[in-house]
Amino acid sequence: MLILSSEGQSELVVNKSKFIGYSVITKSREHFLDRLNEIKKNNLSSSHTVFGLRVKKNIIEPHFSDDGEPSGTAGRPLINILESKKIINCGLAVVRYYGGINLGMGGLARAYSQAGIKAISSSKLTNFVELHEYILVIKYNNLDSISKVIYDNKGLILDRNFDLNITLKIKISTSTKALIQKKFPMAKIQALEH
Repeated sequence: MLILSSEGQSELVVNKSKFIGYSVITKSREHFLDRLNEIKKNNLSSSHTVFGLRVKKNIIEPHFSDDGEPSGTAGRPLINILESKKIINCGLAVVRYYGGINLGMGGLARAYSQAGIKAISSSKLTNFVELHEYILVIKYNNLDSISKVIYDNKGLILDRNFDLNITLKIKISTSTKALIQKKFPMAKIQALEH
């Protein structure tokens, strides 16, 4: 699976209709809809603002809207792009400025698809790495070294508690967990249950 590491924007003109595509990094439907509202505010005179969105929680949840275009001609093609490229935690929005010439259902689907593909092409993609939460108990003299391993591997330190030992609440990949266990055998790490 892939995720965006940078967002993109593109523009396409088909038979006098202008299509502006946006690729948006997101972790929730709500966050994406907030960004979609910003896009709409920046394009007040547009005819339609359609979207396709795939968000991974426990499962991958797709959402889309044709925003008044004929059913299946706008949002569904955007979802198809994300699914075929195995992209998650991303939304595609395409703004259409109607140019006075009807494109037909096939023409609309092609135009929205092309705008979405161009938006993805102007983005940067990276591999998706799932992070899990753990509690890590370490000695004081290991804090800097373990922190470096966590951050170098795109992990997060969510909380710290300094007592006899240091207890860290961290969010890391399973491969980073294995690396910590190998490099710091005295560290105690256990999964957080939700």
